Amino acid sequence: MKTRTVRGITVLAAAGATAFAAPALASAEPIDFQPIPIGCPAGIGVVDTETALAEEDAEPGQIEYEIEQEGSGGGQISWVNLRTLQLGGGVLPDAIDEEEPAVALQTGDGLVVSAVWGAHQNAGGEGCFLLPGVDLTNVPPAAVEDGEAGQGDDTPA
Repeated sequence: MKTRTVRGITVLAAAGATAFAAPALASAEPIDFQPIPIGCPAGIGVVDTETALAEEDAEPGQIEYEIEQEGSGGGQISWVNLRTLQLGGGVLPDAIDEEEPAVALQTGDGLVVSAVWGAHQNAGGEGCFLLPGVDLTNVPPAAVEDGEAGQGDDTPA
């Protein structure tokens, strides 16, 4: 039942983000709909997604998901790579004092639609539920070094 729910949310997120994808790709501006917290009046920090080009913590073919609020934690991540049609997911770590919850997930290179959702605890200790926030990220392929063949030779669709 849980897997079916995660897949359903991923499909809904992909469908919603696809409707906005063409204008964003044409203007080269990222699409980012923040999750909506329910049940925690103080709210949550901004949710970021970063790739190897933007952040040293993520490796090629990965996206790092992070909530910009120290002492907060929890939440689910569901993603679909539109180039490979692979699905996946992950969990943000529980709240730790003076640390922002972050996790790097191997999505592969290509256009990735992801949703951040689920049970979360903000820095004030308030428990809440995050309605899905949707992100569209172009994950770059690994660079090819000195004529080596590899995934960097593929041209993203």
